[in-house]
Amino acid sequence: MPRIAALVVAAGSGTRAGQSLPKQYVPVGGKPLLHYSLRAFLAHEAIHAVQTVIAHEHTELFKQAVKGLTGLLMPSFGGATRQASVLAGLRGLAERVSPDIVLIHDAARPFLPAEVIDRLIAALERHDGAIPALPVVDTIKQVDENGVIVATPPRPTLRAAQTPQAFHFDTILQAHLKAAERPDIEFSDDAAVAEQAGLRVVVVEGAAILRKVTHGEDFAWAEDMARRLKA
Repeated sequence: MPRIAALVVAAGSGTRAGQSLPKQYVPVGGKPLLHYSLRAFLAHEAIHAVQTVIAHEHTELFKQAVKGLTGLLMPSFGGATRQASVLAGLRGLAERVSPDIVLIHDAARPFLPAEVIDRLIAALERHDGAIPALPVVDTIKQVDENGVIVATPPRPTLRAAQTPQAFHFDTILQAHLKAAERPDIEFSDDAAVAEQAGLRVVVVEGAAILRKVTHGEDFAWAEDMARRLKA
């Protein structure tokens, strides 16, 4: 059986919607947002190790966020960008665990269904990487710098990407090391890093509950969802 690790990226320092804390530490349903995805990975029988990437100045917030959770690796400290933080986390995993597979997840997506993890792991039997995604329901317009429409991509070919994104560990580590040599390019997610390296990444069915929590209405939704899941 492959050795599988989860890497939860929680090094961001921004606040939104009037929150006084970085969003990954904002309480939702009585627990910091970060707590939920870590708990989901720890509860999954296929996951052997769970590592978090945090900002150094958030060490005490992190300690409070993981109270009641056991089995976590010591966190790695992130960089100035998400991409740099992921690379720091991958290096930490290479030193501590050396897994065969890694699932890279954003802490801002707290409610992680076990069946999504299952689909991602299964897809790696045939592909270099796999990401969960949802069909796009709105018509998407590509515009120029003046806001003028220049193209309308065909909606059936579009997907809204989510996390966690799963990869064979050695290949995504090498892809991130290669991407770090190109500071002029900013990659929006790990699948984009993989694509740049020529890896074959497949889309699997995502989940609406994997919604990213960012704005005020998202926190209200998360609070309601936490109550429902606890009921």
